Amino acid sequence: MIPANRQRNYLQSALYVAIVGVLAAVLLERLLTYAEAAEKAAMEVTISNLQGALYAKLAYHALRGEAASIESLPRQSPFAAAGARASNYLGEFDGAPSIPDQSGKWYFDRLRGELVYRPNLARHFSFGAAEEPEPVIRLRMELTGGGGTIYHGVSLRPVVPYRWEPFP
Repeated sequence: MIPANRQRNYLQSALYVAIVGVLAAVLLERLLTYAEAAEKAAMEVTISNLQGALYAKLAYHALRGEAASIESLPRQSPFAAAGARASNYLGEFDGAPSIPDQSGKWYFDRLRGELVYRPNLARHFSFGAAEEPEPVIRLRMELTGGGGTIYHGVSLRPVVPYRWEPFP
């Protein structure tokens, strides 16, 4: 027969393990949420940096009077057009690249003329593209202006609307 205080020690130990397990699960869920928020912020910073560099490129070509160069910008990869670099940019491909792990990476789809980002963590990501099997953000470069050879700016706009809200 087990003494009464020894039985209580087993119950106390089981209770401690259960409490630590619950706390660890809550902590890990929060850490994943923060990691997803950090990935979203990094993606938005990359888009912002690209747009700034594209504005500078547009201004450069406009000041030199190079309308043909301005018109060709939307057909180029934004990274190539802006002369920007990113460690997670794979390059230009006809369609999706055949690289096994594309999560957390950028690439340019030449067939569609779109810059594509595949999120690594997408627990709080939703999008309206039925043809895409995985979460993906597709951006297209667009020139804004008053028509003719007058341009006011350049932007990277989502092709398909998406929502990515790690903190609702």
